[in-house]
Amino acid sequence: MFALDRHASFFQHSLRLLPHHYTQTDTTRLALIFFCVSALDLLGYLPLGNQQCSSKSKITKDEVEHWKEWVYSTCLLPTRDAFRCSPATAVPHYAYSPTAHGDKLDYDVGHTAGTYFALCILIILRDDFSRLDRVGMMGWLRKCQRADGSFAAGVLRSKSNAFSDSLEEKFGERDLRFGYCAAATRWLIGGDILTRQNVVEDIDIDRVLGYIASCVSYEGGIAMGPYAEGHAGGGYCGVGTISLLSQGKVRNVLGDFVVDALIRWSLMHQVYAETDPESDSEDESDSEVTSVSASDMSLPGSTTDIPAGFNGRINKPADTCYCFWSGATLEMLDVPVTSSPSSITGSLRLSDIRSNVMFLLTQTQNTMIGGFSKVAGAHPDLMHAYLGVAALAMCADVIREQGGPEKFAKNAAEGEIIASILPLKSIDGALCLSTSSKHYAEQLREKWEKE
Repeated sequence: MFALDRHASFFQHSLRLLPHHYTQTDTTRLALIFFCVSALDLLGYLPLGNQQCSSKSKITKDEVEHWKEWVYSTCLLPTRDAFRCSPATAVPHYAYSPTAHGDKLDYDVGHTAGTYFALCILIILRDDFSRLDRVGMMGWLRKCQRADGSFAAGVLRSKSNAFSDSLEEKFGERDLRFGYCAAATRWLIGGDILTRQNVVEDIDIDRVLGYIASCVSYEGGIAMGPYAEGHAGGGYCGVGTISLLSQGKVRNVLGDFVVDALIRWSLMHQVYAETDPESDSEDESDSEVTSVSASDMSLPGSTTDIPAGFNGRINKPADTCYCFWSGATLEMLDVPVTSSPSSITGSLRLSDIRSNVMFLLTQTQNTMIGGFSKVAGAHPDLMHAYLGVAALAMCADVIREQGGPEKFAKNAAEGEIIASILPLKSIDGALCLSTSSKHYAEQLREKWEKE
């Protein structure tokens, strides 16, 4: 069964105190907070406006206001155009490091991922962004974009330079993750609206789309960068970016051939994962793992009773986080017209929803303390715990749409297990937020359209 209350307790405790193992993640504290807050939103444990909140929730409206103030007071830059990933990365504004040229760089800079997480948290908590410089944030996003269309994590800004009035240096990896964060940020602050109102110049969307196209791999997936191996995380970031920049018209941007190949690639990465019975090691890193595609119809009938989650790359075991990354990617991609000529909808319905749900509930869910682990037998962590909840929320949307648990369960007992996830709120795959939070963001966008 889905241990909803245990999961809610896990996230509530995590917001207040974390084990020492999380010390190394302190520079990405906003990400950890987002996992907790967004999960509690999906679980129905946040007292937000007139929304129904679980009677078991110990979270007060005063706490919600405190969380908003904490995000603004500790992570928003003084320029109000970007967020840090954590108060741990803040630098006193009088402390600068001289460079070889004698100029002084301000290292207290914004981060594209931190800005995305901060905006998502604030949207969930129903903030109106009135304290943000939305125009300045769009200008900052443009500075983060590289010439090839990809985005940097951020920009080091010059305070003074004898040789130039403006010295800026982009930093961070070159892959699809920061592009997704930039696209989501642009949508959340209404950057496209500001552009249409001729208030600010937009990011170079054509170059963004061109960079994503260059990451399509030969086997049909999308890699994190050009000429790399297809990866479910890259697929989500690429498709999510296109969806947010093109109002969900991914097929119009990538074309039928690429989209159909990506659907097939994603479906083929739903796998049965078994530990080798000859291995008696308790260490998961030493275990031999056999992954067989759930789409292979030639498998023996007994295999169909084994839960099948998703993996991120070929020959990897099923992993909780990819149940969301692959599931959300499929949900954003239209079913091929030949498969559903009368009703084009998300491709997640082509996957084995039942096996995915059972994999999460029976293999990686921790019913004792709450949360989800990466793989069976491991300890739960915040990222996998949140993405496990998010993946189940997405499956619950499909189950409700398709007529209920009885359409998926093999027997009454299994039907009860599947039905236990239905109290989860609906989720928007492109933003990785509840649909109620997205609806609030859309209300803000409507207000900005009229200004």
